[in-house]
Amino acid sequence: MANNPLLLTFRFFLMVITVALLSACAKKMPPTSAPLNDITTTATAQRTTAPDKMTESKFWNLMEKRLTFIQEGHHGPIIYDFTDTNCPYCHLIYATEAHLIREGKLTVRYVPVAIIKPSSMPEAAAILQATNPIAALQYDEQKIGNSMATGAHAALPHATDAIGKASPKTIEAIKEIEVNDHFLREINVNELPDIIYLPKKCKLCLITGYISHKQFLVILPQLK
Repeated sequence: MANNPLLLTFRFFLMVITVALLSACAKKMPPTSAPLNDITTTATAQRTTAPDKMTESKFWNLMEKRLTFIQEGHHGPIIYDFTDTNCPYCHLIYATEAHLIREGKLTVRYVPVAIIKPSSMPEAAAILQATNPIAALQYDEQKIGNSMATGAHAALPHATDAIGKASPKTIEAIKEIEVNDHFLREINVNELPDIIYLPKKCKLCLITGYISHKQFLVILPQLK
């Protein structure tokens, strides 16, 4: 399947579209050593030109078909949140989003990626191949939160057969995560956290870096 000419053509086309739509909206992630109260993220993005015959909505639909994600919430605007289990800022954003999800103000599609540590892949694969991926994600996030509060290591579930002779279920999960990872490389993003959203008055936008609850509340009215 990896050598299918149609698939390769689609990937190339998607890469061109993604860069055109997102490059003008990208923001760099602050250094991880910066205090959280000093971190700011600019949510305002300039307009960019979409490729011929490719609207924001059509590209948004392409993301939905291509990426593997775990959706939490069914009310409010949708955002895509690229997350790695070894990214502390990803957890802080998750905690903020959880409140907005419970309040019915936001729907988040969590896109698991594995780019920070070798353990990221087996941890992400364990979440995706779980019987209930949402519950598995919530369990891991709770463990990560406890670890950050106590300083203890977070022992997260692993797909233990991710290396060597993996089960078909694990192989499928790894392939899905690799596609998610590849998507970030295509849009030239190598830092986390990353959120992609669709504003009412702008093209698709990308935020790379920590975003606070207050900043989320500023962005929410702008989302479709």
